[in-house]
Amino acid sequence: MESEKIENSSRFFKNPACTYFPCHEGLDADGFNCLFCYCPLYTREVCPGNPTFIKKEDGRTIKRCTDCTFPHRSENYDRIMNLLKTVRTSNDFEEYHHGGERCEEITLDMSVNTNPTGLPAGVRNAILSSVDLLERYPDQNCTLLRKKLALSLKDMFCTESQEDRLDFPPKNIVLGNGASELISLFVQAVSPKNALLISPTFSGYERALKNCRTKICHHILSKESDFTLDDTIFSTINKTSPDMIFICTPNNPTGKMIDFDLLKELIEFCNEKGIFLFVDECFIGFTDREQESAVQFTAKNSHLIVLNAFTKIYAMAGIRLGFAVTSNQGLMQKVKSLAPEWNVSRIAQIAGISALEEHDYILKSRNLIREERNYLTKELKALGFKVYPSNANFILFEDVRANQTENNEEPHQNNDSMYDFLNNSLLKHGILLRNCGNFNGLNENFWRTAVRTHEENEKLIETLKLLHSPEFLT
Repeated sequence: MESEKIENSSRFFKNPACTYFPCHEGLDADGFNCLFCYCPLYTREVCPGNPTFIKKEDGRTIKRCTDCTFPHRSENYDRIMNLLKTVRTSNDFEEYHHGGERCEEITLDMSVNTNPTGLPAGVRNAILSSVDLLERYPDQNCTLLRKKLALSLKDMFCTESQEDRLDFPPKNIVLGNGASELISLFVQAVSPKNALLISPTFSGYERALKNCRTKICHHILSKESDFTLDDTIFSTINKTSPDMIFICTPNNPTGKMIDFDLLKELIEFCNEKGIFLFVDECFIGFTDREQESAVQFTAKNSHLIVLNAFTKIYAMAGIRLGFAVTSNQGLMQKVKSLAPEWNVSRIAQIAGISALEEHDYILKSRNLIREERNYLTKELKALGFKVYPSNANFILFEDVRANQTENNEEPHQNNDSMYDFLNNSLLKHGILLRNCGNFNGLNENFWRTAVRTHEENEKLIETLKLLHSPEFLT
């Protein structure tokens, strides 16, 4: 291949000697990129091109890309490389341009969903006053923290009208180095041949399953139903015969909680069928619906595993502390045997014990999230975005302006896609949003924003108003 004599020539190539060059009729050969003779995005379930899909006789659906010119246009090279650099096996399918990795450029990171009020003062003080203890090994069994967690869960379901308080034995609780470690450990312990994911959802499940060579099926939620899980899930289960099912409630990135009656039905169904049901509740602390937690059903359903973490609700992402609850002691012992020694540090245990005393902190955080979520929802709708209902501390919204771009007419002066326009423009203002183009069931028109403090939320809205102004778009 000979190098094309244009700017950044080391990136773009053309091969006029090729029998098929140019392989798409009407494509400008002077800007033609032969580097991607075969599209590197073919295996991606979501891509920015225009593929079609063919139903095969054996029931498979395959992608047909012969009419797509996206990878052959040189102006798309950087876009493709960014998508290829997307770490599809990392948390949330986060691209390499994550706020934490570009801290010198980002002044407002709206892509991270931790508590906007920050680390509780009590936790901070507990950590600072425990520095002298760091020379000792931590308790491998997390004995004090597990007892504290068991009492905390017991209190959660204690009401004046409830004579028999639910019991959560410490032996049913396992601690881990964040939720991600526990996801991996439980997948290894179960070793499912087939698994079902409710998509779009957090990518950590898929990563863990792929590492165990598990066959993965997806139950795709529709935007027409606001990404609400309904009883069609049972039909999908019967068709796919999974050994393990993952659900996230509130779901990430949609923010939707599963209907409580459906949750109970799903738990009973999976227990009867011998299917492990893994329920991720890492964001339930931000809601007013903790009474709907699946953890209350663990004692009577041995195939139920409920995950939670201190990461989000206590803004302890850097400390790494998660926990899971299950009454399946055989599975529990296998998880513990797979975990490394001292996987929960002494600092994490101290922080966790202190955090469980922060009752006022939780109430104030929920009130803030509720008020600011309403504010962001109202303002995003006023700007013309499609906003999907959320129960969590983040909001999924859709840039419907992208749907208005027809016949190569762009709503702004340059030739960037709407994704590039919004993403690059926000980055120039030091703001990072989470684009959801690499979630199964979504595309690059979807964005997720964290619900932050009013000042931070206001800055996002004011910047979006500027980007939507006629003066800026023309």
